[in-house]
Amino acid sequence: MNRTSKQKPLTELEGTALAIMSREGPCTPYLIKEAFRNSPSEYWSGSAGAVYPMMKRLEARKLIASRADETDGRARREFSLTAAGKTAMKAWLLNADRAAGFGFDPLRTRLFFIELMTAEERRTFLGKTREKMQGGPPAPDTDLPHVKPLHTLWSQYRINVLKAFTKKFG
Repeated sequence: MNRTSKQKPLTELEGTALAIMSREGPCTPYLIKEAFRNSPSEYWSGSAGAVYPMMKRLEARKLIASRADETDGRARREFSLTAAGKTAMKAWLLNADRAAGFGFDPLRTRLFFIELMTAEERRTFLGKTREKMQGGPPAPDTDLPHVKPLHTLWSQYRINVLKAFTKKFG
């Protein structure tokens, strides 16, 4: 990505927020907060304490711009991507190095420390985790045609990883 030394790369939270704005169009911080809160990923913080300061940082970096919106009689700010924001979002979205990274995964993190479990704890943990994963979390409610198959395949992948790990270490 071409950037000056002053520009920091986007965090995953920031990149995702810009992608939401790119997909949805002008958004309020509340819409961004709700998109995070309704995500099947527990990684995203849908808290106002995470979203509102992030929006201020993105605006200070001139990646988004705000305007007053009183459509329904309530005063609020609506944010849109700037040209720099679209460029930054695309650079984040297309960053294969970061996409291939390990990132947050609560299952993998626990499996990394499996030696801290007794044999009985390991069997119980692996069994309970596999049982909980069988149904998988519900797929996000969306009309986007690629989201539900992605969700199903990702859930099945995690179950397969757990099965292979159980076979080897359980």
